[in-house]
Amino acid sequence: MRSRILLPIVLALGALAASAGPAAAVEVGVNQTLNQTRNTADTASALRSEWVRIWGGWDAVEPGQDRYAANIVHDMNVEVNALKAKGLKVLVVMQRTPPWASGTSDPFQPPVDPADFGSMMGYVAKHVPGVDAWELWNEPDSDTWFRGGEQPARFAAMLKSAYPAIKAVQPGDVVVTGGTTGNNMDFIEALYQHGLKGNFDAIGVHTDTVCLTDGPDYSYRDPQGRIGRYTFSSFREVHEVMQAHGDGDKKIWMTELGWSTQSTDPTSCPYGAKKGLKAVGVTENEQAAFLTAAYQCLRADPTIGVAFWYGLQDFDGHSHAGGYGLYRRNGSAKPAAQTFKALADGIQARRCGGVIDTAGPQFTVKAPQDGLVFRKEMGIDVKATDAGGVGIKGTELRIDGKFYRYFGDGHATMPILWESREWRNGTSHKLTFVAEDNAGNEASMSVTVKKVRRLPKARTVATVSVTPVDATSVRVTGGVSTTKAQTARVTGKAFLVFDRLEGTRWKRMHKVRKGAGRGVDVIKALAPGHWRVKLVYKGKKRFKKSVSAPVEFDVAPAPAA
Repeated sequence: MRSRILLPIVLALGALAASAGPAAAVEVGVNQTLNQTRNTADTASALRSEWVRIWGGWDAVEPGQDRYAANIVHDMNVEVNALKAKGLKVLVVMQRTPPWASGTSDPFQPPVDPADFGSMMGYVAKHVPGVDAWELWNEPDSDTWFRGGEQPARFAAMLKSAYPAIKAVQPGDVVVTGGTTGNNMDFIEALYQHGLKGNFDAIGVHTDTVCLTDGPDYSYRDPQGRIGRYTFSSFREVHEVMQAHGDGDKKIWMTELGWSTQSTDPTSCPYGAKKGLKAVGVTENEQAAFLTAAYQCLRADPTIGVAFWYGLQDFDGHSHAGGYGLYRRNGSAKPAAQTFKALADGIQARRCGGVIDTAGPQFTVKAPQDGLVFRKEMGIDVKATDAGGVGIKGTELRIDGKFYRYFGDGHATMPILWESREWRNGTSHKLTFVAEDNAGNEASMSVTVKKVRRLPKARTVATVSVTPVDATSVRVTGGVSTTKAQTARVTGKAFLVFDRLEGTRWKRMHKVRKGAGRGVDVIKALAPGHWRVKLVYKGKKRFKKSVSAPVEFDVAPAPAA
């Protein structure tokens, strides 16, 4: 379960209205892709993109320790400057460890000393000044790109080394953590545990997961009740982690998002639990529709800064990643190219996917009230609701700690609690209602009831108040109530008694009879004088008698003609 919350009884539950302020417009970008035949700068400009994400290799830039390849740095500047000349902003993702730094020939083995990574990033940021943002590694939570998979302590050390090095030479550059595989909120939390705070400007995530065929509206719940990591909208769970650590004002950069059109063969998925059981991708028209829906969703959420479509062009030679392009292998445009270009005309905000839900259900209780004393039989009417959440899964009723019944709609309602017929008179019993919502949040409430042979009389309270109507009339309101909310409405008769002061004694002048349970509302014309009125309840069956405090008032003589 996500949480266990003990809630008091709630007698009335108001509707909860959620409202969101205006979202800042998400900026849009595209990814450079492997073996493109189309020119990156020209194509991105024609698509009216705002950003381009390009790739840089540490192993190429620094082939020997403190020995930088001038030709590679020159080529990076040429590429960056070509993009800048088209009015594009540039994000460079740096990865691939040189052998001297890792001790192996595997470029995806992380460095032995994280300070080496920081030193390189400081050098490159200084010598490629046209870059606007740096992404530190690609999918550092994946064994494919960071051997050994999730190693938050090791990767956090690299961030803590690189961030100040970049800021020292290019304080205006945005530093983005390496985009995670899916919205990996647990990995981000682990990075915080190892010192992430203060060492980044934006969190990177990737939502172009393998064999993705569901659109951005689809979501599921993980075992902790969160929006599942591999759904588009679970970037909200990442932001929840950021907010918990005081970084709610920082943005998430979705440095890769997309849907592949590599194949719609229903057996073409090459990896994972669905290997051979589903398609690796979607149709070209679905890709275009999902692109629009995704950016509309991101436009509605102020937590997203920049979102980069992956990628520009399809390529050969990969089992699943070759079909994400806006352009086909032959360079011709897919429908998605036109829908991407249309983003520059304005993106309509439309919220999609799952919602954050960490609050437990609430209860509306009609019966029984806590402390109820009853005879023979009693009813149950307890409703669990999940205002603003994902809905109620069900409610369980336990009697004296033992399971009694499950209500799948969350509404525990029974005209008679059958077990109460078996209870002995004079015994108290505890009824506990445990509700669970679809996010795994639990809440519980309990009431104690007592079965008796004869119901005790309930104490009552009589009250009156007086307001003038005109020169000779007053309005008297009031009623008789019981101090035990669980008992029925008061029965029997109540009497309004009007006394007038004559000399030093009160003389009864009028007596008005009313039903005790209906309330009192009487307009009475009275002779001039000093008066008092009180409400007298004589009691009946289950209710004790009571008399209100008298209220004194004056009726003035009529003015002389």
